[in-house]
Amino acid sequence: MLDIVIIFDGFLLLAISYYYKIKPPKKINEFYGFRTRRTMANQDIWDTANTRNAKDLVSYSWVLLISGLVTWIFQIPYAIFIHFTVMILGLAVAIYSTINYLDKHFDQNGNRK
Repeated sequence: MLDIVIIFDGFLLLAISYYYKIKPPKKINEFYGFRTRRTMANQDIWDTANTRNAKDLVSYSWVLLISGLVTWIFQIPYAIFIHFTVMILGLAVAIYSTINYLDKHFDQNGNRK
């Protein structure tokens, strides 16, 4: 049963992240998108943050899917813990990468550098 979960969540996150990449949120909202106080400051930083985060999430989703397939194919012990660790680290890296990108291209008020 856990094998199905390990593979399914990789496919699910990949599908969601591709949808997010193809149809990023057009307007600033509180329900969908990369939402922080800073990214919601203006439309320019909102669009940039969501485009960048979607790209990062697609890359991370592939890593999650491949790690899930590897743990399933080779029947690695404690696969769920490995998969959960990859999931948490991947999301953290995707968020950090987006914030770091915004720091390089925008000031704290949301204006381009």
